[in-house]
Amino acid sequence: MQSFLKSIAENLSAKIKTGNFKKIKLVVSILIVFLTVFLFYRYLSNHREVINQLSKLTVLFVIKILLLYIVVLGLLIYILKSSLEIVDIRLPLLENLLINCYSFMVNFFMFGQGGPGLRAVYLKSKYNLKIKKFFYLTILYYFYYFLISLSFIVLMWFNNGYAYTIAILALLAVLYLPTLKTNRFINLTNRFKSSSKLFLFTLLQLVVQTIIFGLELGLISKVNFNQILSYSGFANLSLFASITPAGIGIRESVLLLSKKISHISSSTIISASLIDRSIYLIFLLMVLIFLLFFHSSSIIKKLKNIKN
Repeated sequence: MQSFLKSIAENLSAKIKTGNFKKIKLVVSILIVFLTVFLFYRYLSNHREVINQLSKLTVLFVIKILLLYIVVLGLLIYILKSSLEIVDIRLPLLENLLINCYSFMVNFFMFGQGGPGLRAVYLKSKYNLKIKKFFYLTILYYFYYFLISLSFIVLMWFNNGYAYTIAILALLAVLYLPTLKTNRFINLTNRFKSSSKLFLFTLLQLVVQTIIFGLELGLISKVNFNQILSYSGFANLSLFASITPAGIGIRESVLLLSKKISHISSSTIISASLIDRSIYLIFLLMVLIFLLFFHSSSIIKKLKNIKN
């Protein structure tokens, strides 16, 4: 038995070393996307009432959600700015905006959330920021992201102001944790102001995202504040398991598995997810148009050179 397990471990190790593991991950990701689309189709075919619920969608509602996604983009700009301040890098606003816009596109269309990788490579080539340094900065952001999302889920079991006060104080205490220990890549001991700003903007990002989820859920059915908090917490935590573009299939699976905790029906989750995915596609189209417009002059010059 031991020799059998050893041979399996050696085979897996060999596959990882030869790059086969990445191919397997890609195939699994593609299968999950196609399976999700198929299951959505089957579910909608058997539950026509979900389609009827989507008829509640109005132009004003779509504009409202799009504006909130623009706010999220603005907060991500400040999140990156705060992160880089820790390592004494000052990124111009326009450059920051463009990096985040490209990250949005990469995260949606690439398998495995490639946005952080894109930012790491760019900052390495442009500002000579070591990949490991940026890795630690990203870990710090995800550390805050994880704890805030987890707190949303925990808070759903409480209905009084004392619990929320304790939760806020606990989150503030978390700010001190990274400063207690440092490493040779980043020194947080004297960067409390920058790390605090990173925490604050991460919190605001997740609050705005919760508002988006709350509006989408409220359009479908009546949900209370605690349900929205729980739904948002689980949706955010699904990011850590996202191997598909934009977490397609992963987020929906996590939300459906957690419905007994959030007490939100499957039809409401699927309807809200369809609404969110649809509006997010419009938002990405707006981002793409902005990028094309920004680079239009250089594109025109290249076309002229080709003609000449």
